[in-house]
Amino acid sequence: MPEQKRKLKPIEQCPDGHYYNTDRTGDICDVCGKKLDPPDDEITEENIALDETQWACGILVCVKGVNKGRVYPIKADKNFIGSTSSMDIHITGDKKIEKKNHAVIVYDAMEKTTSLIPTETRGMVYWKKKAIFEMVTLEPYDEIMLGESTFKFAPFCGADFTWESVDDVD
Repeated sequence: MPEQKRKLKPIEQCPDGHYYNTDRTGDICDVCGKKLDPPDDEITEENIALDETQWACGILVCVKGVNKGRVYPIKADKNFIGSTSSMDIHITGDKKIEKKNHAVIVYDAMEKTTSLIPTETRGMVYWKKKAIFEMVTLEPYDEIMLGESTFKFAPFCGADFTWESVDDVD
């Protein structure tokens, strides 16, 4: 039988000197929560500029847990939440947050509302300290609990403001 080569996992060192697996936590150290700075050659105007599908419609702010103080933007349409870097809202360090699709936050531009939807993973989703099993509409400063983390929701778009209502001035 041929000998199988073992694939090495990408290991990085954070600014505080901790080593961690970037496949698991992306560019955020799972020990201290600090983000790696991208190499200078990776920062260009093209990868900094956002298109309108990436414009923030609200934010989640971690108020309790390993990511306390970290802000997660909510974009238009569906925002899948999980601990892998392929998720729209990528939450690292909390081992109880599912890797993929723990929950979904949806900003509906037509209705001008933001909703929280639990998925069919094993991870529980709590809203206002109650387990939810179907979609709920979020209000400003609602509390959301995922894994061992607590977040507050703050809207940006809604009845008073939408990106469509902004005149572009050059």
